[in-house]
Amino acid sequence: MKDKIKRSIVITIFGLFLLYLIWLISQWTMIVQNQYAGRNIPMYIILIAICLYMVCLYWIYPIHVKFSRATALVIWLLFIVLSQVVLANDGYSHIYIWDMFSVLGVLILILFPTNILTTDKVKKQKAKKNEVIIEV
Repeated sequence: MKDKIKRSIVITIFGLFLLYLIWLISQWTMIVQNQYAGRNIPMYIILIAICLYMVCLYWIYPIHVKFSRATALVIWLLFIVLSQVVLANDGYSHIYIWDMFSVLGVLILILFPTNILTTDKVKKQKAKKNEVIIEV
């Protein structure tokens, strides 16, 4: 039951962000600052890819990847810096992508290294990989 709650939290958070991104792209909204106008579509692709990576790895098919926590940490550290530099934040146009992904990045930096959102199935897979069989 606890695993289902953890997986539900991940899919809810990243699912909502994916829906928000799809809504923004369907409206042809500029999510980057004016000086990065040529990088609007690549930013959409990067944001959607990151959300899909997190959904697939932690919800759809949760598996143990050797450096999954470190990978999530690096991705979100880079993404927090990237969002502060490139993404737009305009209250008049109702674009809060900068704030949303910065908050999400901070939450991920806090939750994933502590194994709070890692399911028991993945923890068992990790323990099984580290298991050493000694034959006599």
